[in-house]
Amino acid sequence: MEKVNHRKAEITALYEISKILGSSLNLRQNLKGVMRVLSEYLDMNRGTVALRDGNEVTIVIAHGMTDEEIKRGRYKLGEGIIGQVAKHGSPIVIPNIEDEPLFLNKTGSRKTINKGNIAFLCVPVKFKNEILGVLSVDRLFVKGVSFEEDLKLLKIIASLISQSVKLHHKVKSEKQALIQEKEQLKHQLKNRYNIANIIGNSDRMQEVFEAVHRVAHSKANVLLRGESGTGKELIAKAIHFMGARAKNSFIKFNCASIPEGLLESELFGHEKGAFTGAMSARKGRFELADKGTIFLDEIGDLPLPLQPKILRVIQEKEFERVGGEKP
Repeated sequence: MEKVNHRKAEITALYEISKILGSSLNLRQNLKGVMRVLSEYLDMNRGTVALRDGNEVTIVIAHGMTDEEIKRGRYKLGEGIIGQVAKHGSPIVIPNIEDEPLFLNKTGSRKTINKGNIAFLCVPVKFKNEILGVLSVDRLFVKGVSFEEDLKLLKIIASLISQSVKLHHKVKSEKQALIQEKEQLKHQLKNRYNIANIIGNSDRMQEVFEAVHRVAHSKANVLLRGESGTGKELIAKAIHFMGARAKNSFIKFNCASIPEGLLESELFGHEKGAFTGAMSARKGRFELADKGTIFLDEIGDLPLPLQPKILRVIQEKEFERVGGEKP
């Protein structure tokens, strides 16, 4: 009967672990949940996941250990039980940690407990043939339950963990690649819209360039005037990319291209239910340009009722979304 109950606990634990690992992309939070399940359902205490980084293995998550103890859990490949498993990729079972010299207890988490009846089980976290880390637990000896059964279960759990770790690494790598690509594109745009790339040798153009240099690093509002096709947008982008706002958004908005009834919502955004069809809250151009630059093209074509609200943004640096009350 005891064996049947244990088998039920194993199945329940696997179900809970699969749910946890599939619940989010937060690897640390998910692994904490897995270690908690091992402790609560299977009496596998001080469970740890150590991940490999080059020639070192570091405990990243542990259940039943303090933060200070976790920080001490760093092993070179081949060092101690965890280091051995990480190096060779084969499970190791220590029936009695008190009698095993290879068991280092670097974390110091077992100083105050009786080690005579504690077994230590350690399995590799492998994805295909790549050793990503190590899963380990403490196990009190329970009559009728063999270490072989425990190892089989831990191997299954380690396989589930390996998929989560690999997915985490992939997402992290892709995110970093996107950040680098974004920075490269910003650098290219900055060079493209550098004032040196705008052609103009006349005295009046030199005055314009001098003005751009003066205002680029300030917080001043800038009014650009000129006939259509004279390069107002080029100058606006030069001001943006030469100043402190270059790392943030440049938002262009043509005030003459949007119907009057939609202008306020487009510029200031709206709250959910502000009008028919407003199914959710939406940011306007001013919010999207926060910490960056908003370029209001053809601002002279704004309808009169909207101009006081634009003036308030320029003077007070605040506004409310359509249907909202919070500035």
